[in-house]
Amino acid sequence: MQSEEVRQTENGVKIYSYKNPALHSFHISLFVKSGCMYERDEECGITHFFEHIAIRNVNRRYDMRLYSILDKFGLEFNASTFSEMVQFYVSGADKNFTVAAEIISKILSPIILNASEVDAERKRIKAEIRESDDKNTLASFTGKIVFEGTSLSSSIVGTNKAIDRISKTKLEEYRKRMLNSRNIFFYVTGNFKGSDMDALVKFIESADIYGGVENSNFAPVPRNFCARPCEVYVKNADYTAVRFTFDLDMSRLSVWEVDLIYDMLLSGYDSKLFVEMSEKRGLFYDTVGAVERYSNIGTLHFSYEVKSKDIYDAILMTVDILNSMKQSLPDEASCMRAGYVDNAMMLYDDVRELNFTFAYDNHIIGMGYRNIEERRERYANVTPAALRAAAMEIFTLSNLTLTVKGNKKQINSEQIKNIIRRL
Repeated sequence: MQSEEVRQTENGVKIYSYKNPALHSFHISLFVKSGCMYERDEECGITHFFEHIAIRNVNRRYDMRLYSILDKFGLEFNASTFSEMVQFYVSGADKNFTVAAEIISKILSPIILNASEVDAERKRIKAEIRESDDKNTLASFTGKIVFEGTSLSSSIVGTNKAIDRISKTKLEEYRKRMLNSRNIFFYVTGNFKGSDMDALVKFIESADIYGGVENSNFAPVPRNFCARPCEVYVKNADYTAVRFTFDLDMSRLSVWEVDLIYDMLLSGYDSKLFVEMSEKRGLFYDTVGAVERYSNIGTLHFSYEVKSKDIYDAILMTVDILNSMKQSLPDEASCMRAGYVDNAMMLYDDVRELNFTFAYDNHIIGMGYRNIEERRERYANVTPAALRAAAMEIFTLSNLTLTVKGNKKQINSEQIKNIIRRL
């Protein structure tokens, strides 16, 4: 069985790889441990700004021919910014690996854009802020409450005022600080030859990369974390939506337990919220949720829209479902392990998902899997008793932040508090 391998360049950059010779594609990612979690107050949004600038800068280094090159070789080149990292990636047919390796390595290059080009990207980001309407979402409203007083309460994209203060000089200073050999790594998946990896190494070694500080994945802990008051936070709106956010103390929970609890509640065909509240009662069509975690803490959250007249019944049903997960052992069929156990090797066939999963699990939060089989075993070994214990740990009133959007005048917060006190 193939396992993860590691290689280090002469300028100190680590390249992790997980090869699958049976495929006809590759995926190369550059991960940078940066994001709003590490940003100073005066540079809010600079990581996301840098993500945009870095790709525009690559285009400039190709004399504005980057997009035609991508089309010529059928490559996908893009990036995503998260609270604690940025992922730049390029993928395509294995025969074009070297072309792609050169492109992504140019992310490491100094910024050569002129002021007007930086301003053009600034306008695009401000348009993104305007069009996303993030400040009005229930997720943004909740984040400011859950992570109040910490950097994680800030928006990933920043604000117009903050973006206006970020100059080319500040972006270049930020690039040098974040793109140091200890704070970045590459991850390569799919089919590639030894000569392909040699080429990637040479491209990276041609960049001026030096040592520096590695950002830790330990998140700032909010004041009321795991000691939440019994409160209902309401944001006025012309529709009704509810969001449950539970604090996760990752020193008391395993990644595998949390993943399976989330899937039992939300993800599977037989997931409890979907079956009981959507399929049987028709209270909503779907839920939106996620697990967001760092090395020390995290959150499990989900939200749904309901008719205003159904909000109390919906919250009561949700609380009953959560309590049922704490009160009885799940049977083997409902533990949701098949996706991680029976289907474990399907991850090997998906270059994109394997790339992100092993990069994130192993080198962002430090799980240390050598191969997919080790990851499979971790999930296979989670027992029904452990899942019940995890549910008891997670679904408590002291972990809960309940946020609502709706007509403030019509929502009875005291009635909702009385319901959630049943947890």
